[in-house]
Amino acid sequence: MTVVSSLLRQRHNFYRVLLIVEVLALIGLRPLQQAPQLVSVVYLLIGGVPALLDSPLLPQNRLSPQLRNAVIPQKDHHHLQRAIRRRRWLQYGWLGAAGVEVLWQLSLLVLPVVAVQLSVLHVAVWLALMLYVLWSLMGALAEEPVFNGALLMGAAAGYLLIGFTGGIVLNSLLALDPAAFSLSGTAHTHLPAAIGYAPEMLGAAFGSLTTLGSSVLNEKSLTSVSASVGITVVGQLYVAILIAGVLGKPRHIAAVRKAAHTTRRSQAPSPKLHRIRR
Repeated sequence: MTVVSSLLRQRHNFYRVLLIVEVLALIGLRPLQQAPQLVSVVYLLIGGVPALLDSPLLPQNRLSPQLRNAVIPQKDHHHLQRAIRRRRWLQYGWLGAAGVEVLWQLSLLVLPVVAVQLSVLHVAVWLALMLYVLWSLMGALAEEPVFNGALLMGAAAGYLLIGFTGGIVLNSLLALDPAAFSLSGTAHTHLPAAIGYAPEMLGAAFGSLTTLGSSVLNEKSLTSVSASVGITVVGQLYVAILIAGVLGKPRHIAAVRKAAHTTRRSQAPSPKLHRIRR
């Protein structure tokens, strides 16, 4: 197994794990209404997958000794160093998001006034982390050589990631502007609204992502309308970019090799024609 094939296998493993975690989180959305405190744990798990799993996106790769000692071309070595730096930033971002999440949750329970001020920092840190993960994922999908099942799973994981990011945004806005949402009674009256209604905020985010909308959002509030439109626009742009850049890929590696061979031949200098003297 070569270095490239090993890294590609780890990248596909990253796609699968991220998609599995997101699908399980959606399946468990109904049970989460009985324990809304666990929604923040779900966000930390989804944000932690890229930071904790080895992949070409975030390499500190688990390579065998033979592959680790392999000779890497200079251009690939430069790309690898840049990717390692990106991994470090993602690790720092996830640790920062985890710290802000714990502080925000505690302030909601103890000091609600402080929690309102922390909500701005909360949404800013989480947006930076999740959008950076999405950008890295889209870059990896663009570098995929062929159109296959792994690429489809990565594309689906990216689309669901937008919905979870929207859930974080709406959850923070609920603490900042409760009037922007139409909230009904809940069984968790002893919890702050930003915790007790966290599952409903996540469901409203996916409603906006799929353009179905949600009754939780107050149509008369500019805050909720702006957030809903933002989630919808990002989701539609993602789909458009995905169709344009990913679905046009060849379905077999042989087509890639043939295209590369044709490009090399076209770039090669044409031989000079010598006139035959008689």
